[in-house]
Amino acid sequence: MKRTLLWLVAAGAFVTLAYAQTVIVRGAVGFGFAGAPDAERPNARFDFSVQEVVYGNQSRLFGGFAIEVRSENAITVVHLARVERVSVDAAEGTASFSGRGWAVQRTRQGVRRVQGIVSVSVEDNRDPRATEGDPDTLTVEFRTEPDTDPVFTYAGVVKRGDISVFERTRSR
Repeated sequence: MKRTLLWLVAAGAFVTLAYAQTVIVRGAVGFGFAGAPDAERPNARFDFSVQEVVYGNQSRLFGGFAIEVRSENAITVVHLARVERVSVDAAEGTASFSGRGWAVQRTRQGVRRVQGIVSVSVEDNRDPRATEGDPDTLTVEFRTEPDTDPVFTYAGVVKRGDISVFERTRSR
């Protein structure tokens, strides 16, 4: 009887330890319109949500990114369907993420679509309701091959909308 009770207590402790894992969710979300810091009107529309979920010794990445940039002579759309790398510093309010994607550029001469690598860096500088302080920022680079110069870059500040960088920890 004592041996059976001891075995049940040990099995219960093992099950409790197996299920009492810490889950860390870190990432960034954003949407809205961006433009040059001194521009009166935005020239880009963006939308993204990326997350890294860490539990035990496993890690999973989720999310994607899209931006449409209007210039005088072209409309460029950059799309990242599935993020492959995420780096978050929630204390500093910065995140960067990347993965394989595509870019489409529409001009008067026609449409050009290219596969490549999308790299994005964002800064969460202020609450969306705040009007003082530095605005949130967004930087995008598109390369056709790794370790080559970007064929498209965009850097802007959020004119309308918000970027939020976060890290949450919970135990299950």
